Amino acid sequence: MPRFSAWESDSTMAVDFYSPCPCGSGKKLKFCCSDLAVDIEKIHKMVAGEQPHAALNHVEQLLHQQPNRASLLDLRASIELSMHEFEAARKTIGAYLAAHAGSPTAHAHHAIYNAATGNSSLAVASLQSALEQLGDEMPRRVLEAVGAVGQVLLIEGQLVGARGHLMLSATIARGEDNQAMELLLRMNLRSELPLLVREYLFLAECPGDVLGRAKFEEAAQLASRGLWRRAETVFASLRSEVGAVPEVVYNLALMRGWLGDTERFAAGLHEYAALDIPKSRAAEAEALAQLVDPSLEDPQQETVKLVYALGDIDLLGDCFQSDQRVEDYPLPPPEGDAEETIRPRSTHVLLDRPAPATGIGIARADIPHVIAFLSVYGKRTDRDAQLEVTTDRGSPLDTVMEMLSEIAGDAIAGSATEEVVAKKSVSEESLSWRWRLPNDTTAQQRQIFLAEERREAILRRWTTAPRAALGNKSPQDAVGDVELSVALLASVLIIEQAAADPSEMSLFAELRQQLKLPPAERIDPEGVDLERLPLVRIPHLELAKVPEDRLTKLLDRTLIMGANFATLLVARELAERTDLAEGTDLAPAYRQLVRLEPNYQVAQAWVSKARSWSERHSQSVAEWALLELELAIKRGNGDEAKRLLGEIRGAHLNEPGVAEATYRMLYSAGLIAADQTAPTELPEHARATAGAEPSAIWTPDAKVPSPKRDIDGTSHSAIWTP
Repeated sequence: MPRFSAWESDSTMAVDFYSPCPCGSGKKLKFCCSDLAVDIEKIHKMVAGEQPHAALNHVEQLLHQQPNRASLLDLRASIELSMHEFEAARKTIGAYLAAHAGSPTAHAHHAIYNAATGNSSLAVASLQSALEQLGDEMPRRVLEAVGAVGQVLLIEGQLVGARGHLMLSATIARGEDNQAMELLLRMNLRSELPLLVREYLFLAECPGDVLGRAKFEEAAQLASRGLWRRAETVFASLRSEVGAVPEVVYNLALMRGWLGDTERFAAGLHEYAALDIPKSRAAEAEALAQLVDPSLEDPQQETVKLVYALGDIDLLGDCFQSDQRVEDYPLPPPEGDAEETIRPRSTHVLLDRPAPATGIGIARADIPHVIAFLSVYGKRTDRDAQLEVTTDRGSPLDTVMEMLSEIAGDAIAGSATEEVVAKKSVSEESLSWRWRLPNDTTAQQRQIFLAEERREAILRRWTTAPRAALGNKSPQDAVGDVELSVALLASVLIIEQAAADPSEMSLFAELRQQLKLPPAERIDPEGVDLERLPLVRIPHLELAKVPEDRLTKLLDRTLIMGANFATLLVARELAERTDLAEGTDLAPAYRQLVRLEPNYQVAQAWVSKARSWSERHSQSVAEWALLELELAIKRGNGDEAKRLLGEIRGAHLNEPGVAEATYRMLYSAGLIAADQTAPTELPEHARATAGAEPSAIWTPDAKVPSPKRDIDGTSHSAIWTP
């Protein structure tokens, strides 16, 4: 059941006679159900004392005397829902609705019940019924229902509807209940969600020349109160009267998105993007539609599992050990009951070539790729020993079968059975790779290889991969197709909004030029509402023209939204200014520059500037020493980490929070055990670790991670690897 439980926030409070009555009448308890106040308080205390059954018995005794009393039905439904007694709750809520069809609280309980049992569409409809019954007061149960519906939509991946409901909940609660805002912030910080999906969507304002202004404003007013079902009806009526006015089309789509109808939301955005509107708005709307549209399915690549019977399992082990293209790949310990988990005898990865002995001085063309995952199972009573091989169909599969025949020889008995275990977007796979870098490859080398491979992936592989949004054409084949021009621009925008490194701006400019698309327009901040400027446009904002106070607010906004690339650009502009007002706090800007800068040398330079800034202002440099230590750990630089630990121990350990922060950092990095104190140098196994990379491009069909190194260099567990 969603966390927005009827008992979480008020069950331990004494009953206030001047609080809203639980029956949802809108009156104060003193003037509504005051005769039940003593019993209500007793029931609350029972629930608070973890005696829900006793509380339920007491409610049922009272209901026996007054079977249709709204306050008592509310209490019984709340307790049953909190106990997950869903069948009982269903009957109680049915009786509540039958006796009080116009009660917003009764409909709110129905929404909470449907959310708790995973029926999001009915939950949305019930909540709208509750909101439509409201007067001037907002019963507590209705607010709980808004949050509960938001959560179930989030769980089901209906992100637009989830954000709409959570924003409504946060707006209504106004700080009294922070659960919805906390969920929104957590969504913002999920780096795998595209910025376009994380945007707060706003209603379009009524254009000056629209014929149905009164009806438009009526719908907008309904929408502002959360009455999205009624607003949708009004906007749909207006749409039929005035035609495809962009603002009407957009708002109609938005109502449907907030109501959890993702398919019609996407269809509305597709229509809006095709209208006569600025290219930037069209591309953003179309890109969002492409990301959430459930009807768009890119051409797929299959991942298959081949199962071979083994004639001699020991011989196979010897063959694997003697061939440098096969490397051991131990599985992590199984979760849950290990006795019920069938564990392979050994697991391995198959490389397309032997790994070089060292990463020092190698070229990108020398890096081997993982082309299959191998699991060897011993003989059991119900089957012979077998080898399971998981790989992608196509050229990888042909290569894998040839190599296995060469490596394993007579250890494999007969041909394999084949099973399709997953399907992946060809377009998404074009932005991915599976590297096996030698352990001693330096962080600087990795960074160079990563930049080269990203460039190759974007300009060569992705541009030739078919996309459903382009009518199954590749971006390169869509060049010059007027009907696909906006869709192509949107496809490029999806790639661009996943940028992590400012140096890639030139790469995206080259991509647009290659696809004969207009360059991204520079945005003059004069007259622009920076609080509503889409996050994907911030990299194109002329930041040098933004006044300091607005720039500081913009930095706050990008931080809250988890827009790391925009944060990096805004923070850099702020930190590089020489005419800042006296007392301007640059610590937030330096903090993000150190954490988000992908180039280690540049990040190190920002640490030095932050130290100098703190010293000039007579502030401690402990924070910068800690961030520098974090950089050293990520790079596996043991000598540097030892030096910084020495500095922290000698100069800062007694400062508030420093010892705890140092311990948490080392513990999180796996460098000390829970019962250890902070060491003064890194363990040997940590010295070769690579730096953390930013997250990958997300799409709705990327539900299962694939065994690859993504476009940004992040290693993921595979569909076919642990």
